[in-house]
Amino acid sequence: MTVAERTPPRPLAPVLARIALGLGLVAAGAALGWQGQRVTPTPGLNAVQTPLAFPLNGAEALNVRLEGDRSDLSVGGLAWPGRAALSGQAVRRERNPLRAQATREGGTLNLDLRLNVQPLKEGVIRVSTRPLQHRLDTQLSRAVPITLTTDTYSGDTRLDLHALRVRTLNVRSGFGKVVATLPERQSGPLTFVTLGGPVTLHARPTWRAPALRVNTESGDVRLDLAAARVESLSVGVLSGDVTGDLPRTDRTSVASGHGDVALNLPDGAAGTFDLRSEGGHVALTVPRDVPLRVRFTDRTALQLPPGLKRQGNTAATDAEALNDPDLDLFIDAPSADLTLRGPGDAPEGDTPS
Repeated sequence: MTVAERTPPRPLAPVLARIALGLGLVAAGAALGWQGQRVTPTPGLNAVQTPLAFPLNGAEALNVRLEGDRSDLSVGGLAWPGRAALSGQAVRRERNPLRAQATREGGTLNLDLRLNVQPLKEGVIRVSTRPLQHRLDTQLSRAVPITLTTDTYSGDTRLDLHALRVRTLNVRSGFGKVVATLPERQSGPLTFVTLGGPVTLHARPTWRAPALRVNTESGDVRLDLAAARVESLSVGVLSGDVTGDLPRTDRTSVASGHGDVALNLPDGAAGTFDLRSEGGHVALTVPRDVPLRVRFTDRTALQLPPGLKRQGNTAATDAEALNDPDLDLFIDAPSADLTLRGPGDAPEGDTPS
């Protein structure tokens, strides 16, 4: 019978020496990979809050511009009464300064606030640094007319304008949500332009304006504007759905690239409505008692409600509306459904309160 012999133990020192040599080679390779690079901590990463306070000083109007490349922007109204033109705060890192400028032109106070975020430099490493969303939160005077411009590349924009006297509004957003409550009273023209991100607009029945324009390249548009009054409404969406309740208008234009359109028209709807969709389905709900004419293209598969009289690519509620309608609707879409809403019926998708 043969007994296996135990392998004689090897000295430990040579083994440790080989391990040390291997680690040394790894370290040398890492050093070669980082040759010419210097690892330094990033200064100014602490989060700070910067208060904002600009007095009105007798100004009769405000011209406000808020800008941030990667910052959230918010706007609201100051408590009444008040002598401030603008108050609020900026939440930022120390290394990203808030730039604020105030100038006076006659009775108009111009305020320009910018909060931009610096990119980290190559070769700089952040250690145990929590992410921080930069914010510019402002409240504006409700005592004077305001021209307001907001511009952000990446970040959400939230506007509560119900208490403000808005002369003109221009909102531009790259990528982020836009949520706005529109003025409670008469305002000037309002414009919302975005590259990507949803747009949600809410208005009370007392809001009046000459024009509202909404354009987005990619993002859903939700309108909650029932019973408000706008002379001209224009909505353009390249990719995204358009839904909600429309205001009373004289002229409405909705253009959709790739997305569905589902809209409720208000009681007393009148004027012209031009709706064009390249590749989505259209669903419209119209009050039953509105004298209506619908014109549509050859490519549109239109589902009409009972009772409408059709002649070729035109349909109307009666013979008089065929020549002189209160609401003149034109549809160019692959498919469309038209529904008539009776008196007192809640629009589809709404819940009676």
